[in-house]
Amino acid sequence: MDTAPSHQWKPTKIRREIEALDTGSEVVQVETDAGRAFAKFPGGGEGPHVLACELVGTRLAEWMGLPVFDSVLLDYSGVPEITLHKGEKAKAGTVWLTRRVDGFPWGGHEDDLKYLANPEDLAKLVLLDQWTRNCDRYRPESQQAPRRINRNNVFLMREGAPAGRFILVAMDHTHILTCGGELTPKLARIDLVRDVTQFGLFPEFLPHLKRADAERAVAAMIAIPADAISTLIRFIPSDWQVESPVREALVDFLIQRRDWLAKDFVSRLFPQGELL
Repeated sequence: MDTAPSHQWKPTKIRREIEALDTGSEVVQVETDAGRAFAKFPGGGEGPHVLACELVGTRLAEWMGLPVFDSVLLDYSGVPEITLHKGEKAKAGTVWLTRRVDGFPWGGHEDDLKYLANPEDLAKLVLLDQWTRNCDRYRPESQQAPRRINRNNVFLMREGAPAGRFILVAMDHTHILTCGGELTPKLARIDLVRDVTQFGLFPEFLPHLKRADAERAVAAMIAIPADAISTLIRFIPSDWQVESPVREALVDFLIQRRDWLAKDFVSRLFPQGELL
């Protein structure tokens, strides 16, 4: 599997800043030589590790067959000067760029899900969030953490969808693995590998999830080779400061958790054995 994006959108430079957004990673809407995009810089408020998470989450989503935004890694020299939302200047380095598309965040209404062109991908999105322990879409309340609901991270794209329908897109993976914290070798702890938290499982999704789709989601996850995961982690840019022991822990965690989830994801999602 190729770590490079599978699309024809290939911007080579940022022309100007349009708007600095108030987000954790201090996203900036920019104009590139290939149209408008959203940029995440290594000097953002949450540090460069969230960019590594973005890269890993996006590629895993793509390999599972989920729609993702067109994205590239761009070498930013510091020109033009970009001011982040909190007032700091963006640092030169490897920038994560995603193409702006026509669509909108899901508002939380279950009826909207009836208009998905790809409803089968709901199960894949839930499985992806559980594989990567993504706390920034949906996390149920537990003794360890409060409930987290972020419907802005469920994106419905008009572009490429049939008339009157929308495409569910897997987007924004900056808070996978550590919920926005620094990546460390502790990632591969057994309690994290076997975490049963049902990340990504919005209650509104439940009526639209089918057992067959969940089984196909697991098959798509398992089909990702271990060596592809290893190559992906090696591909993380060096200026994002992910050191070798952390990279090794990332590979171990993703492979071990993939294999552990594959055994009972479907039975936990359908505890009564519904044949939907």
